[in-house]
Amino acid sequence: MDDYVDSATPVGSASLVQRHGLGLSSATVRNEMAALEGQGMLTHPHTSAGRIPSNPGYRYYVSSLMEEQALTRDEQMTILHQFRQSARDLENWIGLAASVLANAVGNMALVTEPRLKQVRLKQVQLVELAETSALLVVVTNDAAVHQRTLEFPVAVTQERLSRLANRLNEQFGGKLASELPSELADDALGGVEGLVIATVADELLKAQRAAVETPVTEGVRQMLRQPEFEGADSMLDALEAVEERKLRSAIPADDVAAGSVAVVIGDENKEGPYTNMSFVLGRYGSDVGAGGIVGVLGPTRMGYSDAVSHVRYVSDVLTELLREFYGEVE
Repeated sequence: MDDYVDSATPVGSASLVQRHGLGLSSATVRNEMAALEGQGMLTHPHTSAGRIPSNPGYRYYVSSLMEEQALTRDEQMTILHQFRQSARDLENWIGLAASVLANAVGNMALVTEPRLKQVRLKQVQLVELAETSALLVVVTNDAAVHQRTLEFPVAVTQERLSRLANRLNEQFGGKLASELPSELADDALGGVEGLVIATVADELLKAQRAAVETPVTEGVRQMLRQPEFEGADSMLDALEAVEERKLRSAIPADDVAAGSVAVVIGDENKEGPYTNMSFVLGRYGSDVGAGGIVGVLGPTRMGYSDAVSHVRYVSDVLTELLREFYGEVE
């Protein structure tokens, strides 16, 4: 694994024996490699006698064999010093984090601005506009305000709208979109309440989808210098992968818990351009308060231990800076 990551060329049994002094014959090592290939851990490019890891091989390595090496004290202080020397500004920290990561790992880095992981309803307001229409105001737990004009099938007064808003706030304040009823057995307001609740749920869902910000990226050129992207087709695939809208939808933000690092390898990615690439992603901040994603994108042939260590440390630094910026991260 390490030999292939370092060289980007298929690894043969003879080179393993010579390079690492295994004390085994090339034939013995070749048989073992053939067995691993039979198990799906290695693959055999038709143009080479050597072998390379498969996606399942990378997964087994990351999950069972990889030893994460913490950054040295000097490496930590070098990174921390850059943040302490920068302007005390959240946007600046986000860009700096992406730059630091890209330079450290030699691949593309991405960082999103902090947002709430779970968007909940804080308050509903209904304001009469005409006899059968009203302005719906939805306030979420991140203090964002969402507005929608509603057309009702019946006439409704401001008094009835205010009573409805108060009741909905009592029943559903603090709830997620998934916790709101999908239908009402008895709508005494002639369909008004059902329409309001359905629209509130829709606004919460839209706010939840928007909670994953388009990431700030750095290091695209470093990533494109990798041998995997030398061909025209692979270069185009890589450029498609870093396109903002695709990148935003491809990041599995909900699968990354605060303080943890997730590795998504090759065809574990659902989006087409990423099936030959890997994400190493961490969440800074918290799961219940404000937080964001920090990570690395590169070919599956990646130094995973180094990437995980750097993502984890930069995530920890951003969490601490977020605490200083906003107060205690809950």
